[in-house]
Amino acid sequence: MLPVPGKGGPAWLELTSEHFTLWTDTVPARAHELIREMEHFRQAVAGVAFPNAPATARAMVIAFRDDEELHEMLSDNTALANDVPPEAPWWQPVIILPAYSDYDPADTRSPHELTHLISHMVVRRQPRWLSEGIAQFFETLQIDPDKSTVTAGLAPRDGTRPKRMPSLVSASTLFAWQTQTQQARKAERQLYGTAWALFTFLTNEHRAELVHYLELLAAMGDTTNDLTPKQLERAWDEAFPSLPVATLDTTLRQWLVRGSHMVFQFNILLREGPVAEHTLTDADVYAMRAWLFWHSDQKRAQRANLLAALEADPTNVLARVISSQLGDTSLTAAVARTMAAAHADDWRAWWLASIAISAERGNEAEAEAAAAKACALIAQNRAVIAPPKLCPAHVVDAHE
Repeated sequence: MLPVPGKGGPAWLELTSEHFTLWTDTVPARAHELIREMEHFRQAVAGVAFPNAPATARAMVIAFRDDEELHEMLSDNTALANDVPPEAPWWQPVIILPAYSDYDPADTRSPHELTHLISHMVVRRQPRWLSEGIAQFFETLQIDPDKSTVTAGLAPRDGTRPKRMPSLVSASTLFAWQTQTQQARKAERQLYGTAWALFTFLTNEHRAELVHYLELLAAMGDTTNDLTPKQLERAWDEAFPSLPVATLDTTLRQWLVRGSHMVFQFNILLREGPVAEHTLTDADVYAMRAWLFWHSDQKRAQRANLLAALEADPTNVLARVISSQLGDTSLTAAVARTMAAAHADDWRAWWLASIAISAERGNEAEAEAAAAKACALIAQNRAVIAPPKLCPAHVVDAHE
């Protein structure tokens, strides 16, 4: 494992654009190129699928310098990119990928996972079929920045050849696909294939209704729980009155055989927004590694890096959130106040301050003010899912 910057390792940078925060140890030129590519990709995906996507949504990206470092940190020799659900300690969508990769350029896993990241910034709770259908639809997205053109809707491929379409599962089976059950794993190819077919069909033949469906899902209240079958049924019936689920299997198969599959090509003015840059500390790198080891259930490495982060900087927000999630209650009100003052733009610092002040039976008005500050900052980022019971309903609803 590479040492942290203060011990001779490469510098880690944080770049912040309109929709992404990027932590990376690649060279600055590649870091800026990568965040620009992600902004262009997000602009194209939003233009096709999410015309009403909120501007105030920013996701987290961790880009290791190459495949070797990525695999070392994830202990996974097959992963090229991984998207992580919006949960502790970030509480927003996160993707982990290499800044440079030796994989085949035709490999679609990075755009697939990046699409997950972008779609979850807009529709934070999605049925599994929709999540995978969107990701497969956009994994073949082509952007030509020189001509400012975008091509979307190309059929999935296996390398240079079109991917063979598996037999479809029924709509009822597809809509019940939520978790990785043994039955779902056995039918995985069919589930993914049907998800792509249904999303592509809806994009081709019912685009206005599809946009309405996505808006209905995006507006569904509390984001801490999975959508219930009843909620999903109501959203489908409202958005697609001409497509009852009972006849969907027949309709989809008829379209696959006789319908028109459009490839969308359009011009787009690819924006070049401002990008802020600053250098991350050793504590940031240790804390990030602690999270990754926590995420991959490597407890010894996680604990060592977490202790190193807190030793380097007792007010490091990421380290303190991880420590709190692991049951540590040692954060004092005094340290929490210092942390909030040092990281005034990070809602998690104010959240932890409110907890620490309240736990010491301090000034309850001060604790409430810190919680209110956290919620006000959360309201500025549509991608954040607040911890349960943190924000009053009227603050959460401001997202919707």
